[in-house]
Amino acid sequence: MPIIEFNIEITLNYGQAIYLANSQCDWVVDKMCRMICAKDSLWQLSIDVNQNPFEYKYVIGDYFLQTHSFIQWEKGPNRILNWKDDKSIIIKNKWEQRKISIILKADSKTSVAILMSNYNQIQKRLKKNKDINNNSKVFYTNIYIDVNKIAQGIEIQYYLLIQKKNPSELISKPVNLSLSDQYCFHLNELEFSKLSL
Repeated sequence: MPIIEFNIEITLNYGQAIYLANSQCDWVVDKMCRMICAKDSLWQLSIDVNQNPFEYKYVIGDYFLQTHSFIQWEKGPNRILNWKDDKSIIIKNKWEQRKISIILKADSKTSVAILMSNYNQIQKRLKKNKDINNNSKVFYTNIYIDVNKIAQGIEIQYYLLIQKKNPSELISKPVNLSLSDQYCFHLNELEFSKLSL
């Protein structure tokens, strides 16, 4: 069983605490799942996890959870953690946001990959690494997205600059995001249009 350290950034009102409701404790919100305020706006809790997958969700409640206490569950579907071995894991979350990893595998001639979207906070140039085994490049980024924005519909698309004798620009057909935690594409799996230089 791994020990998982859960961290969440959130600013609460006086007299409130954040709780880690989860499938392992049958979604009971009590002092056993109350997180500890480690520093300003950072709450933590470490637990032994014996379920795989482990489902959880953050809940804001009164610190002592007395009768008729205020409780607010975060929006969106349950968060899901799949673990592979007994190594300790540190999880970092933000209230009502999901961390999404976006990865694009491209050939070695691709020099620039920019992620564009109808959601302004996603516009960014992607970091890159060389994949030595396949003589290719891997472009990637991690972003936090508000669950409400995803429900309204977010599209992403890639802009690529290919460096060769005659450089070319490509733009992909839009892809819709869901609450999946990872999007991994290969250049050949996406539909691209060529832009004139």
